[in-house]
Amino acid sequence: MQLIEAVRTSLRAAKVPGQVAAKAIAIVEEALETYGVKNTKEMYELPDWNLWLILVKSIVSPLTKMLRREGYCHANSYLIGGLMALDERAASMLREWVRAKCGAGSDPCCKNPKCCNIL
Repeated sequence: MQLIEAVRTSLRAAKVPGQVAAKAIAIVEEALETYGVKNTKEMYELPDWNLWLILVKSIVSPLTKMLRREGYCHANSYLIGGLMALDERAASMLREWVRAKCGAGSDPCCKNPKCCNIL
């Protein structure tokens, strides 16, 4: 699936170790299984609310928290950038999510330009 490959490639580019990358892929696979999404094309054809729920709330948000917890905050910009390259509508949602998160000051990664250079 293109989405999983994008996550793998992003984490590899960020030099995230295999055991942490495996946790990330497990989060993605679990979210896709939970919502019954079989392929990336199917996911991007969903209505906005469903796409937001799966991509942002069930995949990106847990992934960014896990990466921060594991000490790989810098990988968040790689991850989000890689996912934004897949679909323009998803890219717009991710930009909005990052702006809201960083604008509220609720994410310590936003104070580190390396981690939040995706606006």
